[in-house]
Amino acid sequence: MADIQFKRKHPYSRDEAKRRIKPSIDKTAKSFGLRFQWNGDVCNFEGQAKGHIVVKDDTVEMAANLGFAARLLKSTIERTIREEIDHTLA
Repeated sequence: MADIQFKRKHPYSRDEAKRRIKPSIDKTAKSFGLRFQWNGDVCNFEGQAKGHIVVKDDTVEMAANLGFAARLLKSTIERTIREEIDHTLA
């Protein structure tokens, strides 16, 4: 099971939801030192955490496993990501 996992509903088309969250992913990846790559509607990332974000028709889903050092900051990381995604999809 992933260390961080969540699903958020959105009212947008899949393309619009993806367009909206891309800048958030860029920002979050830079702040946590992650590398990421999009493959269609899936953004895979790795670094201090490894996982993926999937943009679906009415949801955005994320699952991530944290490295040892990142686990110490799990609540901060999780809160930051959730707030960024919630703000982006509002």
